[in-house]
Amino acid sequence: MEDTSSERNVTDQPQQLATPLDSDPGSPFPPSSNTTGARFPSRPSPTASEAKVLIPRSNASDRVLGHARIPRACANCQKKKTKCDGRKPTCGLCLRSGTLCAYTKSKRENQQLQVQSLEQRVLAYESLLREIVSQSPQDNRQSIHDAIQSRFQASPEFFSTLLAPNPRTEQHISSPKPGLSLARMHQAWQSSERSSTLALLQQPPVRITSIQHWTSLVDDEVASHLLSLYFTWENPTWHLIDQTLFVHDLEHRRTRFCSSLLVHTLLFFGCSFSYNLTRITDRREEKVLGEKLYAAIQRLWLQEKESSDLPTIQSSILIGLLCCTFGIDKMGTNYIIHAAELSDKLKLDKSDCPYFSSDTSDERTMISNCQKLVSWAIFDIQALACQVYRKASSYEEPPAVRFYPEETTMLDEGFEWRPYPFQAPVSQPFFYTAARVRSGLVAIVHDIARFALRFPGPILTREDWAYGSNLHRMLLDWHNLLPWSVLPRHNTTPHVLCLHLYYQSTIVSLCEIFLLNADPTSIPPFPSFDPLRLKFQALDVIGSLILIYKSTHGYKSIPIVMLHYFCVAGVHAVSRLHPDSPRWGLVLESSVIGLWHMSLGWGRLCKAFLRTIDLVLKARSPDESLIPPKVTSILSQINGNLWTGMDTGALAADYVVYHVPDDLGKAPGKGNGGFKAHALQELLAALEGLDVS
Repeated sequence: MEDTSSERNVTDQPQQLATPLDSDPGSPFPPSSNTTGARFPSRPSPTASEAKVLIPRSNASDRVLGHARIPRACANCQKKKTKCDGRKPTCGLCLRSGTLCAYTKSKRENQQLQVQSLEQRVLAYESLLREIVSQSPQDNRQSIHDAIQSRFQASPEFFSTLLAPNPRTEQHISSPKPGLSLARMHQAWQSSERSSTLALLQQPPVRITSIQHWTSLVDDEVASHLLSLYFTWENPTWHLIDQTLFVHDLEHRRTRFCSSLLVHTLLFFGCSFSYNLTRITDRREEKVLGEKLYAAIQRLWLQEKESSDLPTIQSSILIGLLCCTFGIDKMGTNYIIHAAELSDKLKLDKSDCPYFSSDTSDERTMISNCQKLVSWAIFDIQALACQVYRKASSYEEPPAVRFYPEETTMLDEGFEWRPYPFQAPVSQPFFYTAARVRSGLVAIVHDIARFALRFPGPILTREDWAYGSNLHRMLLDWHNLLPWSVLPRHNTTPHVLCLHLYYQSTIVSLCEIFLLNADPTSIPPFPSFDPLRLKFQALDVIGSLILIYKSTHGYKSIPIVMLHYFCVAGVHAVSRLHPDSPRWGLVLESSVIGLWHMSLGWGRLCKAFLRTIDLVLKARSPDESLIPPKVTSILSQINGNLWTGMDTGALAADYVVYHVPDDLGKAPGKGNGGFKAHALQELLAALEGLDVS
């Protein structure tokens, strides 16, 4: 895979949500009047000898038509100097080779974009000057007016609108919202050295025109930007929200797939993904808006929590995820379980569910697809919560509705994913195929989570080992049957990388059940199921996937579940630091920087994970030369400045940290047993109590 870390490191390009774009409309060859019914000039009847050689031939236009000129080849074909068929989103050659396909803009198009950007900047400067004039004290206003007047004499065409008594321009063009709109990103990006190589989209992929019906906290421009961020980066992992039906109901003021609570919640998520292109650490405006949105969410929850509808279920899950990032997952998991119970009550996972009924065939197909995506997403998130937080599942069995391979192949045709707000790279995400195969993994996760609740308790029996070995075989079979379109070597979109991180972390969780509860002196009765070996193999793969994510997407917009994977990889990397393995220093650095960037938009759990890695490092005491300087810099700010013992006491986190190195916590004269703290809060308290001076 091509390394793009030079463009997407700590100060790099962001990533955001994937939204389906229009598919390629039909044949690449335009219709022509010369293709049929061509007439030739009349001539005398041929002689017998002439008749033997006169064969109808296609005219020149026919021959040109069969080899239509491609307006522009993709970047890969241009580089390799191969013939490109011009298909979008992926040309035939890139599709067959499994490489990313991107189309660069022409010189003329880039010039047009630069002109448009300059026009936007001029309008913004004019608006700023008017604001300065209008808000300045009366004593200073005349001097400002005189300065503008002197400039007006030299360039009247530039300053005439500023001196107009009642300028009408503001009625048509409003100044971009600072930090919270795509227009503002364009302004900031023009000053960047990479603006000529990494172009921004001209419009958000999600366009909203009726947000005022649902909230007064943002306008349509800001709402379009924030929702585009959510639907590009977060939603594809689970597809909890059907984008098409949600936007349709939002615009038409309907409440079957949209609600005020859900709108505010998605906007809050969008704020967590938003940033300043030139100063990623500057998220003051996002924080101010986020606080207002969260206050509205709390108020609206009290009004809508009893509503038996899909938007309330979706909102409850998203609020639960937010609570988990705040370090109060004991409350967050209650929201998630509440949503699962409400979903079960409405029978959203049943084929005859009344909520997803429809009268027209076209709408019936769309709503049926929505049911398959959303019902599995609800089941997926609650299964993950049960696995990570050791909670009882609300489901006896997985959803009854599901996709089939033929369906997902057709549905994936023509879909594109772009790292909003950037135009490239464009890739075919295979959303539906990924959702279909993920459902098979989730069903296994559900069984593992239920099995784990039996422990600690009874001694592991041979039947338990047989069951664990069978679960591991099911995981291997699932992985071996994955289609090429969702393998990381062909598809590095965030939701596909998260899928494989989920698979590897599930192996770790399964192995830990046996490592924590089996007799350490006994030999596993099934040689192919060696938990210790399999656990470390999976953790090593997680480290590799973290490096792929970093080099492909950077850190500016990261799906919320990456919190979990950064923590897993970061703690494991500490135990693998060695002069002969510089790779693990990179994994540690990527995990710590990833958590640091996520802490700018999410809650205190990011800092708690950073504190955990910091304390594990101190307990391990590796050679300082093995610790990357960026890791040292970030953790020095966490230690005592951004995290204290009071923060640890204020946590209410059941998050289970299984993968702490076994020898941590041992102290001279206290025997051979390491500490057995599993919950994050208990683990931090145990580590903070260690003598690491």
